[in-house]
Amino acid sequence: MKVLVFSDSHGRKDLMTIMMNKEKDCERVFCLGDGLKEALTLPELYPEKQYVFVRGNNDFGFSQESEAYQHIDGVTFMACHGHLFDVRYTLTSLLDKATGVMAQVALYGHTHRHGMYHDPVTGVCAVNPGALCDGRYCVITVEKGTFDLSFRSVW
Repeated sequence: MKVLVFSDSHGRKDLMTIMMNKEKDCERVFCLGDGLKEALTLPELYPEKQYVFVRGNNDFGFSQESEAYQHIDGVTFMACHGHLFDVRYTLTSLLDKATGVMAQVALYGHTHRHGMYHDPVTGVCAVNPGALCDGRYCVITVEKGTFDLSFRSVW
């Protein structure tokens, strides 16, 4: 299964549309916040996909939770925006939470910096897709308890 992950669209629905059209084979979509207004229109436009939405620090007035958990083909994902775990400064709290809920992958945004960190102690892989408002997102291919990720751009 291919999983599309993005964060921080900050009103750039045009980039969201480009990304969705480029990644038509993705079956599940994680929106990690700071763009819920646009993201919540996706199920109507692309109803064949499954969606996970979490609230970011700029998503005022939305009732979505700040964390979500999904088990996909043997891999457990924790999704959050990241601001509540101080990811701008350290990944320690994020990794501790992911370990506590037995997640192998912790998805987060907030910093606008794409990257992946595999913690050798906990085994958790922390993944930030980057900011969609800057054209960045990622795709994770999950199969039988393993995953592979690819950072991508709308351009």
